[in-house]
Amino acid sequence: MKRILSLLIAAMLLLGMVPAMAESAVEYIPAPYTVADLESANDAYFPPVVYENENGPSIGVTMVGVLKVDGLYFKDSNNNQQLDAFEDWRLPSAERAEALVLTLTNHQKAAFIFNNLYMNPVGKTLTAITKEDGSIDPAQLITVYTPAEGETVGTIPGAPAGMVMSGFSLPNDNDILVLGLRHAVYRGSLGYDASVVSAMNNLANQYAETAAVLNGETFLPFTLISNPISAGHVNNMALSAAVMGDVVNGEGYKMVETYAELDRQMWVSVGLRQMYGPQIDLSTDPRWARNSGTYGEVPEVVAGITTALVSGYQQGTDGVQLEGVSLSIKHFPGDGAAENGYESHTYQGQWRIYTTPGSLEKYQLPGFQAACDAGVSSIMPCYSRDTTDPRSAEQSYRGVVIPVDQVGSAYSETMMQTLLIGAMGFKGFINTDSGILSTQTFGVETLTMPERYAKLINNGVGAIGAGFEYYHVETALADGLITEEQLNAVVVSRLAIEINQGRLDNPYTDNAEADVIRAANTTGEAAAEIIYTSQLKSVVLLKNKGNVLPLNDTTKTVYIASFTGKGEDEKVLASLTAEFEARGFTVVDDEDEADIIYIDVAPTYNGTTGSNTAMGVIDLVAEAEVPAVHTKALRRDGVTQATQIPTGELIEVTTVEDVDEIAELAEGAHERGAIVIAAIKVTQPWILTNLEPHVDGLIAQFGVPEKAQIAVVTGEYNPTGKLPITMVSCYDVIATNWEYLEDGRIYEICVSPNDVPGYDKDQYIDPAILENVPGGSYAYCDSEGNYYKAWFGLSY
Repeated sequence: MKRILSLLIAAMLLLGMVPAMAESAVEYIPAPYTVADLESANDAYFPPVVYENENGPSIGVTMVGVLKVDGLYFKDSNNNQQLDAFEDWRLPSAERAEALVLTLTNHQKAAFIFNNLYMNPVGKTLTAITKEDGSIDPAQLITVYTPAEGETVGTIPGAPAGMVMSGFSLPNDNDILVLGLRHAVYRGSLGYDASVVSAMNNLANQYAETAAVLNGETFLPFTLISNPISAGHVNNMALSAAVMGDVVNGEGYKMVETYAELDRQMWVSVGLRQMYGPQIDLSTDPRWARNSGTYGEVPEVVAGITTALVSGYQQGTDGVQLEGVSLSIKHFPGDGAAENGYESHTYQGQWRIYTTPGSLEKYQLPGFQAACDAGVSSIMPCYSRDTTDPRSAEQSYRGVVIPVDQVGSAYSETMMQTLLIGAMGFKGFINTDSGILSTQTFGVETLTMPERYAKLINNGVGAIGAGFEYYHVETALADGLITEEQLNAVVVSRLAIEINQGRLDNPYTDNAEADVIRAANTTGEAAAEIIYTSQLKSVVLLKNKGNVLPLNDTTKTVYIASFTGKGEDEKVLASLTAEFEARGFTVVDDEDEADIIYIDVAPTYNGTTGSNTAMGVIDLVAEAEVPAVHTKALRRDGVTQATQIPTGELIEVTTVEDVDEIAELAEGAHERGAIVIAAIKVTQPWILTNLEPHVDGLIAQFGVPEKAQIAVVTGEYNPTGKLPITMVSCYDVIATNWEYLEDGRIYEICVSPNDVPGYDKDQYIDPAILENVPGGSYAYCDSEGNYYKAWFGLSY
C-alpha cells in the first residue's frame, strides 16, 4: 500500500503542473481529497462529494476533479482539466463510449470484460464497519492486500506476464487499484446491511478513481452485479402462477412491473446495477434441475413476464435508463431442452436436444425475442450445445435456417451472430455464464486459451465470468486472432449501457438512504401488502373433492403432518400450528382425534446444478434405486466427453421420506370420517400418484410462507393461481430407452420430446404408450377427472 501511495503522490504532483485551461468558459474544481488526506490515512474511506446538475445527471467524485462549463458540472475522468467528448453527458451514451474506448489501454479493455464472481463486504453491519471515531473502516469493506515476502505488488506468484484473477475469491484493494478489476458479483443477498453494500460500492469506485490518477488513465467505474435477490417477493415459478391468474382475470402483467420497480429501487440504492438474470428458460423436460428457477412452460406467459421485468428494472423498453438496473436475461437460447433433464453445468448435460421441427422458434425463443424487443441490456448464453445426431430436427427462425455448430452457445457464431444479433435484433452486450473458459468448454476443448478468448470476443461477448487471464486477450491481439476494432466494439457494447446508467458521471450511493429504501421496500406497510397479495395469488387449488375446502368451521380439530426428503420439518409444523390456531382451530397431537388431517409435503429433488450422478427422479418415493451415471468426461464413441453412460451401479434416491405413511394416514382418517387436505411444494412437475389419490383437497405452492397457504385453504382468499407447468402422469411418459440409431451409436432416448412443454407433449408421444397411462395423457389426471396441465387451477 505504501508503494501505491508514493506513486499516487507523484502522480498528483505531476497533475498539479498541468496548466489551467485556456477556455474561459471552463472552470476546474480540484478533487475533494488531497495527498495530505492519503498520507494521514492510507486506508481511508472518503465520503463522495456530489455536484447536482439541474437538468442532468449528478456528478460524484472522490479522487478526480470536476469541470464547470456554462453552469453545468462534468466529471474530469482523465484529470486533464479539459472537457472531453466522453465526459460530456449531453452527448449520446454510444458516442461517449466510442470516444472513451479510444483512451483506454488494452489492459483496461481486457479488465473491463472480466466479472469477478464473488464480492461480499468483510463486515456485515454498519456497526461492524464503523471505527470508534465514526469513520468507515475500508478494511471492513474490501480486503487489504498484503504481498508475500519478495512478491511484487500487482502480480500473482507463478502467473505469466500480465494479470490474472481466479474470479472465485474475494477481490482485494490491489485487484481494483492495480489489476484493473471493474466488475464483481455480490452474493450476500439481504445478509448485509444495505448501507454496508452501498459503502463497498463507494469504496470500490474510490479505488477506481485513485487508479486513474495513479496510472494516468481514464477512470472506469466499478460496477456491482448480483444474481436475483430474495427480498420476500415470490420466486419465479410462484410469480408465474400468480400472474397467470391475473391474465385470466384480465389484469395482465401489472403485478410483475410493480415487483420489478420495488426491487429496482433497492438495487440502485446500494449500487447493484447489473443482474445475472432473470432466468427465462422454458421448462420442457420435467427432470431438469433448474425448472424451479423458470417462469414455467408457457411461451406467451414467459414473454409477457419478460417484457414486464425489462420495463420495470430498466425503466422502460427503450434501453436501460439513468436509474435502471441492467438485466442479463438467461440462458439463451434456452437451456431447458436438456437431454433427459441433465444439467449443463456438467458434461452429462452438455447437449440440448431439438427432436421436434420448429420447437426452437415456437417454444424456446419467444421469451428471448420479447427481451430483445423490450431493449434488454444483456443476454447470457447457456453452456449447452445443440447436436447434429439422428435425434435432431433442423431448426429455423423467421425463415433463417439455424445451422448447428456443436459448441457451447457463447462459442457458437450461429447462435450469437446469426440468430441472436441477426435474426432477433439484439443490441446489448453478451455476458457469458461463469466457467466458460476452463470448465464448460463443450466443443472447444482443443482450442488454446487465446483462441477461446478470441472466439468469444469475435462473437460479440462483452463480459466473461471466472478464471480470467488478461494476458490471453493481449496474446490474441498480438497473434491477429482478434482485431483492436473488435475488442473496442465489445467494450463499447457494455460501456455505453453503464454510461446510460450514469455510472461514469456518478457511481456513488447514499449509505443511509440505502437502509431506508430497503426497509420500506421489504417490511414497509405498502410493500408488505404487495408481497403478501402476490403470495396469496400464487397458491393453486388443484383438488376440492366434495367441496371440502375452504375450511371455515373452526370447531373442527386439526392434525398436522410434515413430509420432506429428510423427515419432518419442525419449523413448518410450528408455523402451520400457529396459523391454524390464530384462526380459531384446535390443533391436536393425536391423529385419531382430528376432524381434519393437514399434510404438508416438500419433496427433495435429487438433481442439482453442479452434479448429476443419476437422472432426476420426480416420483414421490423413498429409497428408490436408480442407475448411476459416470460424472467424468467420457463419450459414447469412447473418445472424449460423454453424457449419460451408466456405471452399472444403483444409487438410492428419496424424494419424500416415509412417503407410504401418507396413504396410511389418509386411510385411517377416512375410516373415521375425517377429511384429508394436502399441500405440495412444487419445484419440479411431480408425479403425484403417491399423494393425490389419498387426499380430498390439494393445493400447490411454490415456496410461499405458511400464512398465505392457510389463508387460501381457510377461505380468507379465494384461490386464483394457475399451474405454470404440467404435472406428469406417470413414469411411462418420460421413460428412456437405449437405442442404436442410423449413425451406429447408441442413444438414451426419452419417449416424450425434451424440447416441447408438457401441455403440448401428447401429440409427440406414441399413442400406444398413452393408451396405457392414467388419463391417457402426459398430464396428470386426478380422481376427479381434472388434468393438471399448465393454466389449470380451481377457485371456490
